[in-house]
Amino acid sequence: MSSTVSLSIVVPAYNEAQSIAALVDEMLPVLEGLGRPAWEVILVDDGSADGTAEIMTRLARERRGVKAVLLRAHCGKSAAMMAGFEEAAGEIVITMDADLQDDPKEIPAFIEKIESGFDLVSGWKKERHDPLERRLASRLFNYVVRKVAGVELHDYNCGFKAYRSWCLEGLELRGNQHRFVAAILSWRGAKIAEIPVRHRKRAFGTSKYGFKRYFQGAFDLATLILLTKFAQNPLYLFGLVGLPFTVLGALIGGYLLVNHILFVIYTTRGFQLTTRPLLIVAVFLFLMGVLMFLIGMLAELVLRTPMLEKGYLVKDVVRGQPRAATPPNSSPSDANA
Repeated sequence: MSSTVSLSIVVPAYNEAQSIAALVDEMLPVLEGLGRPAWEVILVDDGSADGTAEIMTRLARERRGVKAVLLRAHCGKSAAMMAGFEEAAGEIVITMDADLQDDPKEIPAFIEKIESGFDLVSGWKKERHDPLERRLASRLFNYVVRKVAGVELHDYNCGFKAYRSWCLEGLELRGNQHRFVAAILSWRGAKIAEIPVRHRKRAFGTSKYGFKRYFQGAFDLATLILLTKFAQNPLYLFGLVGLPFTVLGALIGGYLLVNHILFVIYTTRGFQLTTRPLLIVAVFLFLMGVLMFLIGMLAELVLRTPMLEKGYLVKDVVRGQPRAATPPNSSPSDANA
């Protein structure tokens, strides 16, 4: 990333024609008052159908430091954020929502916290102006993710975040994984902090998230577990899932086999194996467990394909002074003299 831009603001938007211009008008004075050498505002239209793209285009042509990225189709917030990150050149990148519920006056607080030594600073909507059902669902979601990811954040859903530029290198967000970005970056070694932010009431439009978001969250959470805790050892995950099936199938099969042996020996004890429908259950459970194990083995093979990444990130390489070359006809003691 270029060092000439110190700050990038990425604003993904979907059908926010009524609010995007007001947000930019509110944001620019804040950015101009920071006294930083250079900054940029990157507006990303996620395939809107209400004229948001046209307004972004006009703002980019009329306002200094504003750039518009227009997606051909509606791809979701994660894709829109990735498109913005691709264009961002700042040493610090801040994301915020386009619905005017995030206050641009909070930007200096994010920058101050990042510059105090953190890699990711996440906002915490301590007092939310949302319906009760959304607030309760959000609390449950945040509690579950906090326990699974091990990152003590109150609000994983908050789109108001600040990143150091290295956090975005090689980052891939798909589906609704933008909600788990803190957990993903924590696994990559990022130092994370959280600050309370003001959450304003929505002035225009309606929320883009419906009831289906809660079902999507469960699948995204499963993906998070695979991408973080088991990213380097997927066999552990599939083995952990398949082991209970295998053990249960083996126990039922053992019980049936013992009774069949007793029936063959004594005829008055036990029962004949082929007359028990439970045999089908035992075979099914056992094969299910073996299948999960084999899928884990296949995942391990795919992970170790040379075309994939190494699986680790180097923070820094500290090199000492180069050792002086030893002349061809001299001994090591001569070089150290």
